[in-house]
Amino acid sequence: MAEIKARVDPAIKKKIASMAKKKKMTQNAFINLHLERITTPNLFQEEKNRFEEMLGMHIDVFATFAKSNEELLKKLISIEGVLNREVHKVIEQEVNE
Repeated sequence: MAEIKARVDPAIKKKIASMAKKKKMTQNAFINLHLERITTPNLFQEEKNRFEEMLGMHIDVFATFAKSNEELLKKLISIEGVLNREVHKVIEQEVNE
């Protein structure tokens, strides 16, 4: 493995140490991970594209569910109206008897 040396501001080093600790990684592993990400922009773009595609599919599915639910709600409201009218008819008949 090749070695890269860099001088950084003490605040940056502290931040890297803190972030690495949160991820339960060594500072070296943490920095290597991020350098790898920087040097492989296609990977990021591919992941971004895949994420956007999946997000689009989920949006379509939710839109379909919303439309189906709206149609079901309209049918239920219609049925409720019919039932209310029938209940009122029965009540009127009982009152008139």
